[in-house]
Amino acid sequence: MPRMGYLRRGTVRGHEGRVRRPVSIPGWVFLSIVAVIGANVLAGSATAVTISLMRSASAFAETVRDHDLIWLPYWRTVVYAAGIGFSVVYLWPIISFFRCGTTPSSPPPKVQRRAVSAPVVVAVIGFSGWLSGVILFPLLTLAHFGRWSTELMSQQVLSPLVNGFLAATTSYLVLDWIFRTRVTPHVFPEGRLADLPGALSLRVSGRLGVFLIAVAFLPLFTMLGLVQAAAARLHAGMPVDSVVPALVLASQGTFGLYVLLGLVLTVLLARTFTRPLGEVASALRRVRSGGFEQPVRVTATDEIGVLEEGVNAMAATLRERERILQTFGRVVEPVVRDRLLAGDLQAEGEERTATVLFCDLRGFTTFAERMPPRELVHMLNQFFTVMTDWARSCGGFVDKFIGDAVLVVFGLFDSAGGPEAGAAAGLRCAFGMRERLAQLNAERASRGEPALAMKVGIHTGPVVAGTLGASDRHEYTVVGDTVNVAARLEGLCRDHACEMLISTTTWDLARAAGIRLPEAERAAVTARGRGGEVEVYRLG
Repeated sequence: MPRMGYLRRGTVRGHEGRVRRPVSIPGWVFLSIVAVIGANVLAGSATAVTISLMRSASAFAETVRDHDLIWLPYWRTVVYAAGIGFSVVYLWPIISFFRCGTTPSSPPPKVQRRAVSAPVVVAVIGFSGWLSGVILFPLLTLAHFGRWSTELMSQQVLSPLVNGFLAATTSYLVLDWIFRTRVTPHVFPEGRLADLPGALSLRVSGRLGVFLIAVAFLPLFTMLGLVQAAAARLHAGMPVDSVVPALVLASQGTFGLYVLLGLVLTVLLARTFTRPLGEVASALRRVRSGGFEQPVRVTATDEIGVLEEGVNAMAATLRERERILQTFGRVVEPVVRDRLLAGDLQAEGEERTATVLFCDLRGFTTFAERMPPRELVHMLNQFFTVMTDWARSCGGFVDKFIGDAVLVVFGLFDSAGGPEAGAAAGLRCAFGMRERLAQLNAERASRGEPALAMKVGIHTGPVVAGTLGASDRHEYTVVGDTVNVAARLEGLCRDHACEMLISTTTWDLARAAGIRLPEAERAAVTARGRGGEVEVYRLG
């Protein structure tokens, strides 16, 4: 790849946000080549040892073995070169992807398929070389000696097949670990490996089966072959003193080799399970504590990969649900939102005894005439934020905002303590509103903004609470004469030059609850649109 290509494409970020710069040849390529060649060289050495110990002791077998050793270096040269060549050709799209620094969020499908299939394909390519030897050397024997015998089965067929399978298994497990940790996260930065069609990969059961054959079946087969070969040599008349020590030495070497290889393969296979499962467990702990932002790195298409994808999908769903709930909670009072989602609210309405508080700004029309719209909205939001935070802390349900007014209901959802508790909470909220308005006005005065004044009307009585509205849009609210009386009392504050008008019903219920009430003037007022007078206490 020309150097200008590097400069044109620049740098990119990997799956964890780290900058990944273009490189000549990625390090995982060298690591893979060394792993595959090492596995095959080790298997080749094991093949030479097992053939030497397990082949027939006949003169024909010895002659054929000498003939095979003549051709063996040429065969190895061709097979190793062809295997490396085919593997590099297959891996080249992935290598080019890493060399060019291509944006990892949009790798070509060909690169994705080969990144998933590479461990299986490269292992099959390596095993194909061993199969070629199983076919080639019997043919060379036929061509040179004019015959082939079953006594050559061990040295020309069984030993190469067993050790070739061992080499392929080792290559696959090592490559699978390399690609899971160094390749797949960059090729699939957003996961979704399971959505990729046409890829070759082993499921968990397949990997366990291959591992079991490599660490259990092959050692047993080799040991059995050594014992049978020793028995055959003893039967052929070879001295015991030469056969038994050779068998013991070979058994010790085979045992050490397979124990070491078994430990390496066990660690590699275990890490492909324990590391992703550990990340999944950590992600579930984060989700349980409310952390939905850090996804699990998806590294495979097997059952573990599906589990990783599932955890990410679950976290995304919960994150979206949390966003919806937060948005919903800004439009609908959180207590109503939670009860609606839980199905605790009846659509036809419920009759309750509650305390209704209306609060609005005094002189809002004047503010609206003099202030720009944006400043007016900012002022309202300031006022509503202070008042609703306090109302909720007093146990109130903020029903709605009406222009510059806010409607708060007490004792609607919590029936503990009866109407007295709701009335006491309503009066506690009203008295606290005055204190918080004074604090807000002090802040506004420090910024040179005019002071605000409010009016409050409170009444206690029966209400109907339910979802009202059209077929495609509902609103949970309270209706009834109690709501109308509270609204009228708030409106009468201006006529009676006071800050609060509290019905005697609410006042008496709050006193019965044990709340300490200030001195207030009792009066009778006439509510517009309602027959008869309403007994109230006037404050401010």
